[in-house]
Amino acid sequence: MPLLDIEKIIKQDNLHSRFKLVHIAGLRARELNAPTEGSAPRQNNDHSKVTTTALDEIIRHQIVFERVASEEELAEEALLEHE
Repeated sequence: MPLLDIEKIIKQDNLHSRFKLVHIAGLRARELNAPTEGSAPRQNNDHSKVTTTALDEIIRHQIVFERVASEEELAEEALLEHE
């Protein structure tokens, strides 16, 4: 089993939690299992399991992700703009 530096990725600016890392890696692993036309291709074939590949891609910055505001946050911002 490959040794992945999980602590290194958690200290990034946009990711401060193991839970977020697991969530993002899970989304990427699902994408690797069932790729669609718009999904990013597998960045490396070093690992046989898609979950390990997903974590490795995130740690090596081969996959870029960004936080998307929820509907509630967008509504709150709209209210603040109108005040």
